[in-house]
Amino acid sequence: MSSTSAQEIMYKNDTSDYAEDIVVYGYYFERQVICAVLISGGIFGTIGNCFVVMAVSLSKKLQTATNVFVVNLAVADVMTCLITPWQAVAILGGDEWPIPRAQWVCTVIAFVVVVTIGCSVNNLALIAVNRWVGITKSRFTTRRIYTARKLALMVIFSWAIPICCALTPVLTDLGELGYETLYKSCTWVRSNPYSFYYNMLITAIYYPIQLIVIMISYSSIFCYVRRTSRKMTRADAPSLSGKISGGGGNRAMRRQLWKRQLDVTKNLLYIVLAFLICLTPYFVSILSSAAWSYRLVPWGAVILFCNSCANPIIYATSHPGFKEAFGHMIRCRKIPVANPSQRIRSSKTGDTRA
Repeated sequence: MSSTSAQEIMYKNDTSDYAEDIVVYGYYFERQVICAVLISGGIFGTIGNCFVVMAVSLSKKLQTATNVFVVNLAVADVMTCLITPWQAVAILGGDEWPIPRAQWVCTVIAFVVVVTIGCSVNNLALIAVNRWVGITKSRFTTRRIYTARKLALMVIFSWAIPICCALTPVLTDLGELGYETLYKSCTWVRSNPYSFYYNMLITAIYYPIQLIVIMISYSSIFCYVRRTSRKMTRADAPSLSGKISGGGGNRAMRRQLWKRQLDVTKNLLYIVLAFLICLTPYFVSILSSAAWSYRLVPWGAVILFCNSCANPIIYATSHPGFKEAFGHMIRCRKIPVANPSQRIRSSKTGDTRA
């Protein structure tokens, strides 16, 4: 196909009640821009998320219950980044999959996309619940909920649901994974008569439930923090008039550790917002039946893929623990072990959950 083609008629919808020519890419350079973003995001996302996994494995301070889900999220993002070059091959390959004898490769890529995107959003919901429990509940309750066995089950759950969704078109007639000629990419095939229902299934399982969980969790944290801050302010009032005792020092330590808890939660909230911004355009576009929405699907998918490299950037710029670990890793220095007295104080206040 000529790279100077003005317009490319992508697909004719023979499964609808009427025939309609749909134009997705108006110019060939749109494909090139999309592929450039995919490949760049894949490279930076792979490096950044590998740094996240390495930081947690090397830093004792980062080996917490919350970061179990952070590492799980990073692993899913790495898998997403590794398949983006193949999507670029599909988009630039012309009007069909450029490796005819290896159609299964495109099917595997589509399978991985469905699994990793679902795992990512599940981990964001699990992180939100973890922060809610860690801040609003007692240390005893938190430790009882987040045992090693239960953490393993939560991680398995975060992968099991997306795997079931990806297996649905493989084992049944509801949808089909492979090369989609309309979007020139490896995804679920639109010509399948049940493709729209598979769109609805994926959207229903990946979007509203997790969104509700995330919003409720962070709203509850906000209300709890506001109430607790008022109580702490009233409790510290006598010390402001000069009646400072040993208890005042303990309150100052608690307030400092409490602030760190809130800072970590705020940074995790940034990750959630980044994912929601990246997630919403894609699912809105695939559910819309308007003609203009087809042109938005590839760009929505690009924004969705770019989220995989956003999380490590957020960690590096705002999370104090990850920022310190990344700095030592970049300079090829050993990550220092936390001061034993600090770890004891942190364990007494539950700060190890942050």
